[in-house]
Amino acid sequence: MQKSAFTMVELIMTIVIMGILAGGTYISLAQLYTKSAKSKAISELSFDTTLISNQISALLSYRVPSTVIGYDSTTGTFESIYDLSKSYNILEWIGTDFERYKAEDYSGFIDFAKSDKDKNMIFSPDSSELNSSALIFAGSFDEGGVIYGTDFNDSFGWYGNTHNKIFEVNSSSTGNKLGLTTTPSQIYEKYYLLKSAYAIAQYDSSLSTCVDPIYQTDETLLLFYNYYPWKGETFCDDADMTILSSEAKGFEVDFVEGNLQFNLTLKRSIRKQGKDLEVQISKQKVVF
Repeated sequence: MQKSAFTMVELIMTIVIMGILAGGTYISLAQLYTKSAKSKAISELSFDTTLISNQISALLSYRVPSTVIGYDSTTGTFESIYDLSKSYNILEWIGTDFERYKAEDYSGFIDFAKSDKDKNMIFSPDSSELNSSALIFAGSFDEGGVIYGTDFNDSFGWYGNTHNKIFEVNSSSTGNKLGLTTTPSQIYEKYYLLKSAYAIAQYDSSLSTCVDPIYQTDETLLLFYNYYPWKGETFCDDADMTILSSEAKGFEVDFVEGNLQFNLTLKRSIRKQGKDLEVQISKQKVVF
């Protein structure tokens, strides 16, 4: 009776087959991992783009329309959003004090009959305790490009310019009577009470003196706030800063038919069989 035993050939064939099966299993598992990682990245980036877009949209919803500018941090030049001649790496605007409006601290309207422009005094019904603040008259239809025209640079105090269209409310103001520090050339029925200027910028080397080194990556999208151009302040020297995203590939803004339209793109790299696979999601939003 012969004993059964593996021959060397059979043993080698068994090892080869097991190796093939193991290799196929590894490839399948690697593909499954990559598919799972890609799906997770798409889901997370989609959520993040929606969240950040909503944050930006909320801030822009309370902008003073005529104050929005594109700013070039390399050349130090800026233009009104109504008259952009090129793309800018920074979007800036002045926001209204909407919290105080909701709290009914001010009405946002002027009573002409009770105001005296020549004495720098305006009467705002249902308003109180507005001293040491600042305001902008809305103008006709809130169309800043139409109102301010060629003197736009000196309208809001951007980057060392004067602020002929911003009027600071002095400490002598009481109740509904708002005393202005300067005489307006015109007053309108509606005004905006100001809160702060804001800037959104995707980091590049031109911002190296404005941003802490730990945030100096090309994928960082930044929000600057709590600074006041009409007081000579800029986002680089005087603002608070927060990170909107550390995975930003691009942030672009256009002015389309009277509305702001921005496009936010986020990206993330995942490992795929020893190589990086880039996943990216874009979100476009219109702010009226």
